[in-house]
Amino acid sequence: MGFDNSKPNKKNQGNDNLINKSNKKDELGEEFILEDWEVYNDKNKNIDNTIKFDKDLLISEADRDPLKDYEEKKLLGEGSYGKVFLVGHKITGATRAMKVIQKVEEIDENNVLEILNEINVLKKIDHPNIIKIFEFYIQNDNYYLITEYCGGGELFELVNDTHFTESQVAYVMYQLFSAINYCHKMKIIHRDLKPENILLTKNNNNYLDIKICDFGTSQIFKKGDIQKETIGSLYYVAPEVLKKKYNFKCDLWSCGVIMYFLLTKKVPFSSAFNNEIIEKIKKGEYDTKSPPLDKLSPNALDLMQKLLTIDVNKRINIQEVLNHPWFKEQNSKELYNKILDEKIAQRLLTNLKKYKKNSIIQETALAYLVHNFPQMKGVINACKLFNQIDLNGDGKITGEELYLGLKQRLNSDSLVEDVKNIFSVLDMNNDGFIEYEEFVRAAVSKEKFMGENVLKFAFRFFDKDNSGKIELKEIETVFKNSVSDKEHMEEAFNKIIFEVDKNRDGKISFEEFSKVMKKMLD
Repeated sequence: MGFDNSKPNKKNQGNDNLINKSNKKDELGEEFILEDWEVYNDKNKNIDNTIKFDKDLLISEADRDPLKDYEEKKLLGEGSYGKVFLVGHKITGATRAMKVIQKVEEIDENNVLEILNEINVLKKIDHPNIIKIFEFYIQNDNYYLITEYCGGGELFELVNDTHFTESQVAYVMYQLFSAINYCHKMKIIHRDLKPENILLTKNNNNYLDIKICDFGTSQIFKKGDIQKETIGSLYYVAPEVLKKKYNFKCDLWSCGVIMYFLLTKKVPFSSAFNNEIIEKIKKGEYDTKSPPLDKLSPNALDLMQKLLTIDVNKRINIQEVLNHPWFKEQNSKELYNKILDEKIAQRLLTNLKKYKKNSIIQETALAYLVHNFPQMKGVINACKLFNQIDLNGDGKITGEELYLGLKQRLNSDSLVEDVKNIFSVLDMNNDGFIEYEEFVRAAVSKEKFMGENVLKFAFRFFDKDNSGKIELKEIETVFKNSVSDKEHMEEAFNKIIFEVDKNRDGKISFEEFSKVMKKMLD
C-alpha cells in the first residue's frame, strides 16, 4: 500500500493522500523513597479476582441493526468507500458520528483491513485527545463504526481562513504531542498524521481543543521494529518512510510539517510535481526565513527544525518535545489544563479519595458511562486534573506523580497511605498505573450519571436481547474474555448476578440495577 499523492490545492493541501524511577528529592525538598510505593501492587485486587476488568469489553460488536439504536440526522461526508452520518442515540440523545462502509466487491481488501485495524487500535487507546470509539456493527451489507462527533470539523478546513498566533499553535501542538507520546508508549505508530486527521471539539477564541482520528493505517510495533511499508500522505511523510526503513519517529516528522503549516499556511516541501516533492523531503530542504517565518520566536524555529531533521537518530524524541522551552514559553500545558474554579479541583480530589467499589456490575457500568460521555463537563475537568498530575505527559499516573499532585492541594499527614489506597481501588487492570478513564471514574461526580435515561443506556449494555432483564447468558457474553480463572468461571458469573439480584429470581431487573448504581451516591 502506498501513500496518497494527490496534488495540493486550497481544498486538499496536505490531503494528498517526570518522573525518573530513581530515589530523589521532590520539588518540595523531601526525600522520596521508591520502595515505599511498590507495596500497593499486591493490593490491586478487583472485587472478584476471577474477573479481571479489561477496557476492551466496553467496546464490543453489537449484534443488531445500528438503526435500532441510532437515528440518522444528516450526512456529514462521503468518501470513495464510505459515508459518515451525524446520528443521535435513541435512549440518551447523545450525538455521535457513524461511519458506514459498504461490503461490495469494489472495496479494496486493504480498505477493509484498515477498518478492522482502526477498531482494534482504538479499543486499546484511552486519551482525551484521541477520538473515542463507542461500538461497532458488522452486518451483511455494511460495517458501522460509532465514534465521537467533533462538531468543529477538520483542523485543515480552519487554517486557510484563520491567522494563528504562536500561542494558539503551541496550544494545538501540545495536545497533539501529548496524544502521540501516549500512542508511542502504547507501541502504536499513527503513520498518517495531517491536519485532515485532526478534528476540533471546541473553539474558544481560536484556542482549539483537538482529537486525532483515522487510525486505519496505524501500526502496533515492538521495540526495535523497522517498518518497510510506504504509507501516509506525501506532504507529511517522513524521508525514512520514502526509503522504506522507519520507526515511530516518522510521526514526529509529520508533526513538524503540521506545525510549519499552522504557522505559515504552507507545507515546507511543495511542488507541482510529486517527484520534486519527494526529492525535497529526502534532502530536508525548506524555507526558514521568508515571512512569516522571520517573525517566529527562536524557540518555535528551534523545535520545528529539530522535528524536521533528516537523521532519525538526531531527530528530537517525544519526551524532549514535551519538555521543549517553546511550550514553557507559551504556557501551553497550563492553558490547556486550566480548571477555572479551584473548588472544582478540590471536589474532584475528594471524590477520588472517597471512591469505593460495590460490585463488578456497578464498576463496569460506570466505566461504560464515563467512556461514552467524554464531553460531559465533569469528565473534561477530571481529565484536566489528570493532566496536571501526569508530570511527564505520558497518559499514565504513577504513585509518585499522584503523591506530588495530592501534596500540592491537600493538607494531610496520610498522603502516602492515601495514594496506596487510591491505587488499590482504581488500578483495575493491575498494571501499576492509573489511566485516564480509571482516574475519571473515581473523580467525577456520579450524580450526572444517575438519570433514568442514562441508567437505561448502561443497563442496555448488559441486556443484550433487550428483554428488560440481565440474565446469566448475558453476563457470560460481557465478561467471557475477562475471566482469569477458567475453572471457577461459572461460579464467578453467578456471583455477579447474586450481588445485585435482591429478589433471587436469578436475573437482574432495571430496578435492581438502578439501586446498585445509586449506592455510589451514599
